[in-house]
Amino acid sequence: MILKLFTFKNFNFQDDFYNGVSKIKSLTKFDKIFTIFWILGPFIYLIERDPADLWLTLISIIFLIKCIKNKDWKWTGQLWFLFAIILWFIGLISAFFGPYTIFSFFQGLAWIRFPLYVAAAQVWLGKDRDIRIVMLASIMVGMLIMSLILTFELILEPKSRLIWPYGDKVPGNYLSKISFSLYCTCIALFFYEFTKKHIFSSFVIFYTLIITFLTGERMNFLIKLFASIFSPLVWKFRLFSLVKIFFISMILGASIIFIVINSSQHIYTKYTKETLQSIPIFNMNKENTYWGAWRSGLQQGLNKPLIGFGPSSSRKICDTNILNDFKWLPGKNYCGNHPHNYYIQLFAETGLIGLIFGTLMFFSIFLTCYKERAENKNCALIGTAYLAPLILFFPIQQTGSFYSQWGNLFVWFAIGYSICQVQNYKSIFK
Repeated sequence: MILKLFTFKNFNFQDDFYNGVSKIKSLTKFDKIFTIFWILGPFIYLIERDPADLWLTLISIIFLIKCIKNKDWKWTGQLWFLFAIILWFIGLISAFFGPYTIFSFFQGLAWIRFPLYVAAAQVWLGKDRDIRIVMLASIMVGMLIMSLILTFELILEPKSRLIWPYGDKVPGNYLSKISFSLYCTCIALFFYEFTKKHIFSSFVIFYTLIITFLTGERMNFLIKLFASIFSPLVWKFRLFSLVKIFFISMILGASIIFIVINSSQHIYTKYTKETLQSIPIFNMNKENTYWGAWRSGLQQGLNKPLIGFGPSSSRKICDTNILNDFKWLPGKNYCGNHPHNYYIQLFAETGLIGLIFGTLMFFSIFLTCYKERAENKNCALIGTAYLAPLILFFPIQQTGSFYSQWGNLFVWFAIGYSICQVQNYKSIFK
């Protein structure tokens, strides 16, 4: 029943879901087991980081074994994956020449599971559109469960940063990244062909935006906010519908946010004054720890600019005395676990060489999804897919660690679902 409320003329969610279920039943026993295992991912992510990492790692390893058995490597000729492999090797080399060889080597070695998962989603588990719709339904249910969990936390244990169900300040990652494709698709469709029957479904989607806001995770809220802004603009454009829904959304959104902000002075300060003061490129003073984290990464990269100090070395290098300081860099270092920016971290830990190939990988993922949009203009799911790499890999933003476990599990899930929309991929081995 709920799928019917998310069904549009251009997107028959309900029928595609049932077609996907039928196709899964017709798969071989091996493929059926792992396809169901893949679709259960959003529920496994609701448990904790280790089960989620085990889920993603198992899919990556089984996919690799499957490719070895079938001698099927054509997919490795995609540019985004080639750049990922090169970046992986650069990370291992930088670890070998870095001060923490064993630690950095294993941190860099384990990273390859994320691109492998994306490839598995694209060329194996998510290659059929109807099966991808079943996964989208799983994402929807997971999104609703997470929203309800956080609502109960707000009622029972209100706090400035929500932590349920993980006991960690990251649940906004789930709502902003795991449900990214679903959110963008629904927003695009609402703005294009909104009718009375979509009032409930639009409320559900908008409700997740408010919950993300209330988690206190500003970056994840901004990811969802920019997804809301760009989704109606990158797919089919209807000026009247766009203006109508825009004003309704702005009035409703402004009203709710006004009520929320006025009921909590802390939230008001956090999303206004504190946000403006913490933007690194505008505030490079000693008090801004966000800039301090960027500065520490830049300092490390400038000390070893060609190949860096090795994956995840930032947490160990920053507060040592082996670095030359650069007085022309304003502010003061903040020695956290990482520089909180993918590009600066790549510069610090893999040098200019790693930064170049990392940037090429990000751009290739974006370009792969963007080109597919031109060939499938009627599908909102494909039409908005390139927003995931565009927003999640946008250079000037705060990010998690490039080599971390938890942050990458969320980011590469979103990238995997976006890039599996691209089935007409090109290989240099063709």
